[in-house]
Amino acid sequence: MGTKIKEIIYAISIAFLILQMAKCHGQSPANEPLKYRLTVLESDIRTIDVMASMTLNRPYLEMGSYGIPSSIPNGWANFVTIKSIKEPNGNEIPFSWNPIKKHWRLETSPNAKILLNYTVDLSHDNHAWDSVGGVDGRPTVIGEETTFWVTKALFVYPVGSTGEKSNVLFKAPKDWNISTAWTRLGPKKFTANNLNELIDNALMIGKHSEQIIKHDDMTITMAIPADLKHRTTLFTETLGQILPIYRGIFSELPAANYLICASTHFFEDGEAFYNSFHQMFVDKDLEHRTIVWGNVLAHEMFHYWNGTNFLIGSDVNTNSWFSEGFTEYYSNLALVRAKLISQEEYLDKLSYQFSRFYSSQAFVQGQQPTLLEAGNQKSRNWHLIYGGGASIAFILDIEIRLITNGKKSLDDYMKALYIKYGKTGIRLNLSQQISELNTLTGTDFKPFFDKYVAGKQFYLIPILQTCEKAGLIVAQYQGEFYLKAKPGSSLFNALIEKQ
Repeated sequence: MGTKIKEIIYAISIAFLILQMAKCHGQSPANEPLKYRLTVLESDIRTIDVMASMTLNRPYLEMGSYGIPSSIPNGWANFVTIKSIKEPNGNEIPFSWNPIKKHWRLETSPNAKILLNYTVDLSHDNHAWDSVGGVDGRPTVIGEETTFWVTKALFVYPVGSTGEKSNVLFKAPKDWNISTAWTRLGPKKFTANNLNELIDNALMIGKHSEQIIKHDDMTITMAIPADLKHRTTLFTETLGQILPIYRGIFSELPAANYLICASTHFFEDGEAFYNSFHQMFVDKDLEHRTIVWGNVLAHEMFHYWNGTNFLIGSDVNTNSWFSEGFTEYYSNLALVRAKLISQEEYLDKLSYQFSRFYSSQAFVQGQQPTLLEAGNQKSRNWHLIYGGGASIAFILDIEIRLITNGKKSLDDYMKALYIKYGKTGIRLNLSQQISELNTLTGTDFKPFFDKYVAGKQFYLIPILQTCEKAGLIVAQYQGEFYLKAKPGSSLFNALIEKQ
């Protein structure tokens, strides 16, 4: 693109932002939306030019602080180049980067209105991402005509921002799709309702296709690149069978805009965000491998309720055993309840959860962290977190059913937490989780949690005892578990039946 054209585009962008700021004159900083205009060119899909207007809370700007390897020195800002920061009258505002606090300091008044211009370079995929969950949470190019972004990588915002709405306008080729979890105001114009929704989501830009799925008041956009378009029906039908299972647990599918970004990879995995997730598929024999990719789909979807939007720990790390382990338990159950996998496949999956837990305890006895502590080093302890949390969910599910003579289950527990804490925005801690379980059952579960969640008690005997109570035959040798349902095992049948 010629220099003259670039200058014209820049001048138009500045005029647009000044006009937008003028419209907001007189509003308080707390109510004034952040405004962003993102430009991406077909000739350079790895670079996004951002024009923004905003009112400061303090004379500092920052980006999200998590989801990026600590080895990258300046975090998400490492990929950002600030071109200018100006007052609405065009005067330049001096600024500097603080590498310790990882924010920009502006030489201006605390509540100044500013015009910000910066570029973001998509070179994140040159870096290893394993320490923060894997490549499913890393911005990257998909094929030659689509980019997957994590929105934490895109937005610079005032320090102290929380509940402000953000208006986001994209300038991109007409035939491109902009797939977001935000409220759509026009073909390429959106509103994010708060800071979390703005900076903690997935985003896909380019020549991919979109499939809109509506269930109750929930609208799900599935962004599917060209090499997976032939799988659209399989994906949407599978999701359509899983969502009613989750409605049965929580009694509703909330009114929401949700985004699922799909891509191909050489292994399957997924990463959930505020109201979106990214899933990587191995496009081979998918019809016969639902137990793997379908479980990832069900797992990341369940995170909408447990871990990202409603049931969130007051300490996210120490709640990982619940947010990940219980989510894994319910993703396994969702598949068998929806008859997407067989009873035998479900038992294989449950066996694997027990094996994960056993192996993470048995071979490092006395040295392993507690389940509460494990989330502080999630990538190192994921077998303990996922397998341990899922095993505890199974044990509690059976115990609740036995104590209440089948009138209640773990589903009722999850629903109670959702209503009391999730829908009211109260963050969960262990004492609240125990208290709600005690209320549901009329039984004191604190000793159990003291031993197996906050403590390091070896878990083999409770697993074997619970399997016996559930009507399961267990063949076990060290980390090997093989499960089979006894004929007429009504408790196990009740567990896997659609509620």
